[in-house]
Amino acid sequence: MDAPITPQIDRRVAALRRKKSLALALLGVATAVLVVATWFERVHPHWGWALTAAMAEAALVGGLADWFAVVALFRHPLGQRWIPHTAIIPSKKDALGVNLADFICTNFLARPQVLARLQRLDVASRLAAKLADPGTAHVLGDRLTAAVPHLLSLVNSEPLHRYLHNAARTRLQQVDLSGVAAFGLRQLTLDGRHEALVDQALGYIGEALQSPETHRRISERAAKEVWGILRYAKLDEMIANRIADKLISGLTAMVTEMATDRNHEMRVRIAGEVEQLILRLEVDEAFRERVNGFRDQMLERPELGTYLRSLWDDLVAWLQADVAKPDSAIRARITTASQELGASLLGNEDMREWINTSVLETLEPMIDPMRDKARGFITERVQQWSADELTRELELSIGGDLQYIRYNGTAIGALIGGIIFAVMAALEHFAP
Repeated sequence: MDAPITPQIDRRVAALRRKKSLALALLGVATAVLVVATWFERVHPHWGWALTAAMAEAALVGGLADWFAVVALFRHPLGQRWIPHTAIIPSKKDALGVNLADFICTNFLARPQVLARLQRLDVASRLAAKLADPGTAHVLGDRLTAAVPHLLSLVNSEPLHRYLHNAARTRLQQVDLSGVAAFGLRQLTLDGRHEALVDQALGYIGEALQSPETHRRISERAAKEVWGILRYAKLDEMIANRIADKLISGLTAMVTEMATDRNHEMRVRIAGEVEQLILRLEVDEAFRERVNGFRDQMLERPELGTYLRSLWDDLVAWLQADVAKPDSAIRARITTASQELGASLLGNEDMREWINTSVLETLEPMIDPMRDKARGFITERVQQWSADELTRELELSIGGDLQYIRYNGTAIGALIGGIIFAVMAALEHFAP
């Protein structure tokens, strides 16, 4: 289907017509000069008229020859289809598309050229500089913040919520919760991976127990409970405090020992219990059914959906209120995060090198497939054009420049005609 005629195309057509008219006018001038000079040369013989006629004749021949050459690119001159090798572009349209695609893909999209360009591009440094720039960071913050209300309006629709809720519930009901739990615990404890985490947790608990404030609170609570039992024996409250202190000290010591000794009896026992739990999750069908039944009960309870929906509504309300403020926390955080990330990348050459290497490794396998797609797209697009459309577009693009060939052909023809006339006159003059 041909492209529509637009005002821009109309202007290009008018400009081309003006240049064609000028070339035609030059041919007309050459013809008129040839006629006049030939008549005067016969009526009043003189070498000047003969020279003028020779130059006008050569100019006319040169102009007509170049007119034929330019016109033959786009159409049959004077509509004469019998002339060979005319209307070259329309008749070779598909081959032109293939050759054009090959030329672009070979000279501009070949692997070495693309890789060299990507290596010079230094994506990481450009990205870091942009992110660190305060102006870019503020623009990024403004645009992302401005997009939040639209995104919220898209996702905060009741039909979408119902669909996602039903889809999530259906999907979760198909999940083997016991199997997932067993797999997670198995991976966590495989080859003792969890030991470092347990060490840190016990160390934290030990530090917390050794804290004077924690020790005081636990001692007071323990003393109160112990005193409630021993008051009937008329024991002093100080004894209860000492007993509580001993209990707390013993507990602290046990936690410290467990944190420093991975072979501690309690840690070994806990590890055994975890292993038993994993085995039950893996092979005990009754236990697995109980776990999955608990999953189904939780999913079927309306309170869960109501609670999750309330959390979402609160989040949406907060987001909507925040982005509407001139001093939006989200906008400020995006702006700050952009600048911090950019500055961090600018100061970390290793990370920039990693990003650039990752970009190259990601894009390199795509070069050949994308080049083939580009070749196919160009070829297909040219094939889809009608011959008239392609001819019109090319003529409007280069036809104006081609008219200068006609101008030059007329002028150079006149010059060559004059030179030939002078040479021939000289030969006649000096000939014996």
